[in-house]
Order: sequence, then C-alpha cells, then structure tokens
Amino acid sequence: MREHQQREHHLALCQQRRLIAQFVTQLRPANARARTQLNAAMDQITALGDCIRDTTENSCYALLRVSAGLDGILCLLDLQSDKSPAHHSLHCLLSPLKEQLDEALSHIHDML
Repeated sequence: MREHQQREHHLALCQQRRLIAQFVTQLRPANARARTQLNAAMDQITALGDCIRDTTENSCYALLRVSAGLDGILCLLDLQSDKSPAHHSLHCLLSPLKEQLDEALSHIHDML
C-alpha cells in the first residue's frame, strides 16, 4: 500500500503541470477573448507552481542542513556514549527524530 502511495506522489508537481497542459490543449477555446483568459490563467497557474516548487526545494535544502547537523551531533554522542550514560540516552532520543526527518524529506523530494 505504501509503495503505491509513493508512486502516486512521485514527481507530483511535474505530473500536475503535464495534466494542466493536456487539459488546456483539449479545451481549445474558439474565440480570442476566451483564449486570452485561458492563457492568463495558465500563466498564473505556472507561476504558482514555480513558487511552490521553489519554496519546497529551499525548505528541503534547509532541512537537509538540519539533518546533517543532527548527523554530527549523533556521531559525537556515539563517540562519547561509553563515557556517560547521558550521552547514550540523548543519542537514543535524537536518532528516531533524525530518521523521521529524513523520511519526511524523502517524501517531499519525491514530489518534486
């Protein structure tokens, strides 16, 4: 089930753009005013899609930097875990959070 959902969401923004373009070509308005309005709406949809993609990509890059920082912290905690139980406990708390972050990032990245 989960694999099916991942395939559906894979490159969702690209698929959306293709479907909208297909829809527009099937409409083919007869008069010039309707064509102009349709083209204006398409331009707005395209600009909105670009904004969503850019914002999502920038957010992913920021979260990837957070993930890399967590990797560093987890490595340090792992190295110190034999010296203090607190280091081991903190590692155990942060590790699942990092995994959740990385999984969420993967899903978002797949939509782009």
